[in-house]
Amino acid sequence: MSSPAPYRLRLGEVVVELLCPDPDTAAALARYFDRPSDPAAPTVSLRLHMVEHDHQPTVPSSLILGKRLVPGGFDLAQGLVSGTYDPATGRGDLHVLDILSRGRMTRIFEQILYQAFHAACRRTGWDAALVHSSAVVRDGRGFLFVGPSDAGKSTIADLSGDALVLNDEMNLVEFRPGGPWLLASPFNGHYRHKRPGEAPLAAILLPHKGPRHRLEPVGPGEAAAHVAAQVAPPVPLDELADASTLTAMLDTATRLVQAVPVRRMVFLPDAGFWPEVLRAFPLEQRGR
Repeated sequence: MSSPAPYRLRLGEVVVELLCPDPDTAAALARYFDRPSDPAAPTVSLRLHMVEHDHQPTVPSSLILGKRLVPGGFDLAQGLVSGTYDPATGRGDLHVLDILSRGRMTRIFEQILYQAFHAACRRTGWDAALVHSSAVVRDGRGFLFVGPSDAGKSTIADLSGDALVLNDEMNLVEFRPGGPWLLASPFNGHYRHKRPGEAPLAAILLPHKGPRHRLEPVGPGEAAAHVAAQVAPPVPLDELADASTLTAMLDTATRLVQAVPVRRMVFLPDAGFWPEVLRAFPLEQRGR
């Protein structure tokens, strides 16, 4: 049996290693995420086994909701992904049906890495979260556009090409002593315009398509509920989502909306929303 080929993906302060079955798989991951393998020691290391199959499996939109703990490990979506993980050592195995390596299906595969990220944070105590969002840095300030699918996150990223676009779909937020920071994530490898970077979080915008550009106030309860719905469930590989997961998501959202201003951003599909945003949050503004 040949030795596995490692691919190490840095996610802020943690590194998730996939021990691939061959160098071609490792190289394909590097191309997909548009990042070379990180030289740092891994926080979590998972041996990856790609499983060929002759049936058409059901691929759900979420690999959290269909997750089960089974003797010795876990199962996601009735065998779509199965594996083991030892939180004491940070090591495990993943058996993944190879349909998740094809085309847009790789977006589903990324959800396994979300769980590996949360396992790594659990091991290190790193205070960070993943948020479904578009993130843009302007003038050294981070703006987080948070909303469900079709709210306009990718449109906002596409209209912000003159700034630093961290990601159009999933971003890292780190809670630092001076306040939250935005960090680029490599997720959504199909989006090729994202760039590495980080910045202090200046504001959270809740995008809504409308007839003209304007910013509207949002109450703290409503803001926290909107943001909580887009926080990636902080479920590591060896656990299931439960009532405490929802509490943790709301806690993360509450910390964010207490730290920075939140506005509803009604916008047209053009870059005219940026002058409104920059007027509302001038460079010298701090906090709320």
